[in-house]
Amino acid sequence: MIRANHNKYWVKFSKYYTKILIGFFFSSVKYEGQYEEKGLPILMISNHFSFYDGFIQILLNLNVFKRRFNFMMLEKELSKNMMLTKIGASSINKGKRSSIASLDYAVEMLQDKENLFLFFPQGKIKSIYTREFIFEKGLLSHILKNTKNDFQLVYNVNLIKYGTKLRPDICVYYETHTINTNTNTEDVEREFNRFAKSCYTKQGVK
Repeated sequence: MIRANHNKYWVKFSKYYTKILIGFFFSSVKYEGQYEEKGLPILMISNHFSFYDGFIQILLNLNVFKRRFNFMMLEKELSKNMMLTKIGASSINKGKRSSIASLDYAVEMLQDKENLFLFFPQGKIKSIYTREFIFEKGLLSHILKNTKNDFQLVYNVNLIKYGTKLRPDICVYYETHTINTNTNTEDVEREFNRFAKSCYTKQGVK
């Protein structure tokens, strides 16, 4: 597997690039959620619908959580752009024995209170209008089974709001929970779907 190798200059550049990119293509970013700082590592579970995913979560992390940003992507894709390791990317090779090392690495990241680890449970881009999120079980179940320390779980759903303006708004919804030893994958999937449904209701989408 390929591990993240954060570089402070590349991380700083990614923050500026993200702000410029999102500011150019979108009219505004609107945040709605509650968060209490508890000094714990964070696992963020988000919907995955566009090229802009990742950039939106970078902004959310900058504005709310202020952690070291980490995310995982397919090894064949990361190997084409190794610079992404400098802003927090690590790899997974699904279906291979080496994927166990990637799963263990995710657990390792959630032992450090400075870290935020982004996880797209669908595993690939789906429609923004997806109503039922079916999780890929491997990564999340491994994390819940093997992470012994406390960490916070963040549900994040991002939706696009089109109106009379040339550029749409991004609506960023988030909700935080603290994991306990009894939490399982089915609980998380059910609660994320509940949260997503509430976000669509707020957005006025039926």
